[in-house]
Amino acid sequence: ECMKEVEHQLKNLSILKDFLNELPNALRAMDHPSGDGPNTFVVSKATREKGITVALSGLGGDELFAGYSVFTQLKKLKENHLLENIPVMLRKWAGNAYAGIKPGIASRKVKEILRQPAFDLPLTYPVSRRIYFDEELKQILQLDEKNLSSDALLPPMHIKNSIPYLSQISIYEFGTYMQNVLLRDTDQMSMAHALEVREPFLDFELVEYVLGVSDDFKNPVTPKKLLVDAMGHRLPPEIVNRKKMGFSFPWKNWLQGELRNFCEEKLQSLLDRDFINAKEVKALQKKFFTGDNNVNWIRIWLLIVL
Repeated sequence: ECMKEVEHQLKNLSILKDFLNELPNALRAMDHPSGDGPNTFVVSKATREKGITVALSGLGGDELFAGYSVFTQLKKLKENHLLENIPVMLRKWAGNAYAGIKPGIASRKVKEILRQPAFDLPLTYPVSRRIYFDEELKQILQLDEKNLSSDALLPPMHIKNSIPYLSQISIYEFGTYMQNVLLRDTDQMSMAHALEVREPFLDFELVEYVLGVSDDFKNPVTPKKLLVDAMGHRLPPEIVNRKKMGFSFPWKNWLQGELRNFCEEKLQSLLDRDFINAKEVKALQKKFFTGDNNVNWIRIWLLIVL
């Protein structure tokens, strides 16, 4: 109910102003850079103001029950044996052509995956969560390291092939984005308001059980199919059949509008750092403000938070 109320109120201009005023407080509540915290900060604030001290979160539901589009995409890729049998050079050519015809982050990820020697998860999954590509990081960062690779930051994953394929993707989700971003931000942003958040979908016995369930039952033809099937009549049709919704704010509009001064101020602070290539960051900033599809809001927002 609190989430519904917050989403409704955010449509009101005065609430928008309040949120923008809260943004510096959200950033101050972090003890290391993260691009994902302010959403949880304002929801936690609204919840705590209702007198609630302990709340439940659905965190882990998408990761455990194959609710994200990455599950569908990687599963289709694995099952496409014809594509993997095409020589790498031809796949590289096709990827370059696709990225040229349809510029944007999504097509660049397709290009990156097609150039991999095989479509195994250790090679394909990191691309799915990538925001900056390695060649871009090398341009942005003033480092002597020539072999910089963001994949080196991933924890080693020792996953048996006997585990169902969708569960393998779940393990990657658990060990990377969920653990290092979502769980951490949820804890820190909620505790900034003295609100405790519990995640029942991450109960270890439930996780162990669902990871062992066959892909046939979790096949993501609809979001979180196994979970929905298990709930049966307890979930009304208008919830089951509605379009999947993320809880996100209109960051692009804000960064190009109400937050533009804030954006430019923080980026200028970053440009003064010795490890940053100011020319490259300025070029990204210019592309973002002129509507270049290769520079979406999250790429600029991460630099602002940094």
